[in-house]
Amino acid sequence: LSSDSRGFNSSIIDALREVPRHMFLDASYEKIAYENISLPAYGGSPKPSPSDILASIDILSPASTDVVLIAGSNAGYAAAILSKLAAEVYLIEESPAAAAYVEIFQELGIDNITVAEQPDINSFNDIFAFDKIFIHGAVSEISENITERLSIQGNLTFVLSVSGSFQQIISLNRSLLGDRISCGGSCYYPEIKTLQISN
Repeated sequence: LSSDSRGFNSSIIDALREVPRHMFLDASYEKIAYENISLPAYGGSPKPSPSDILASIDILSPASTDVVLIAGSNAGYAAAILSKLAAEVYLIEESPAAAAYVEIFQELGIDNITVAEQPDINSFNDIFAFDKIFIHGAVSEISENITERLSIQGNLTFVLSVSGSFQQIISLNRSLLGDRISCGGSCYYPEIKTLQISN
């Protein structure tokens, strides 16, 4: 990944290297698990390449004191990376992999990730607001159900899918002066199909 990681935050690169990607893939892909390519994950849907995850987390800009929400499809690997960069991570997983992720996190000694029991964006209503929110999967829109859970000075990063299957990493930064939107480049993520993120 060295040739693809220039200019990115070194702590994010270190976290990505620390998390064993093969544990989040079918065993048949173990020999190529560390190639910078998208590979099938649980249920056959594609897991983004390490460079796409790196670019997304880089624009999310997690800090060591952050409370982070990650929601999407086959998001366990990215959640594990975020666990190395933030204080707490809350994971809403739409695929059947949620139970397997709990076991993987325990095996890796990761104890700062809480996995939702149901794939619903309101699963963590006890959290007033999140410092960072990462939607791990391609969506055509973002609802107020998500944006209203973002704290002031927070960052919401998501993958916008437009016509022709073109995807773009989008970052929304919130401040007292209003929201600022920026783009972080093209990418390839699985589409979110069942996660309840609409109003």
